[in-house]
Amino acid sequence: MTDVPEERARVYSRIAPLILDFAEDHAGERFHVEELRRYVEDRMPDVAPDSPGRILRELRLEGRLDYVVLNRRQSLYQFRTVCGEI
Repeated sequence: MTDVPEERARVYSRIAPLILDFAEDHAGERFHVEELRRYVEDRMPDVAPDSPGRILRELRLEGRLDYVVLNRRQSLYQFRTVCGEI
């Protein structure tokens, strides 16, 4: 992905709702970032592989998702809550 603000906004607007859906479907569950990436890719095949993880972190910074990193080396996370909708 390029570092053009309009492009970032476009990608965010397409992927963030999918990540929020994933979070809602997996509330309280452990997950690997690879599972999230596959979930997004299955619904939007033309997404860059690192975009779901990047947007996941962005949603957390915005206070829209809450999750904990259980094992950084294994990319293992657990959602606590979904805080808001787009």
